[in-house]
Amino acid sequence: MAKPLKTSPEGRKCKFRGCKCPLSIYNHSVYCRVHRDQVALEQIRKTRYHHLG
Repeated sequence: MAKPLKTSPEGRKCKFRGCKCPLSIYNHSVYCRVHRDQVALEQIRKTRYHHLG
């Protein structure tokens, strides 16, 4: 028998400033799919430059 999928609460919204995108119960992130990638890229840039100084 298959295990039931884990879900997150309904009614959550993306935490990216200005985004009102509703999050899927299967998306366990605090960001929507579009902004999750943008936040990850910004963190990578900050980490790279942080190590140079």
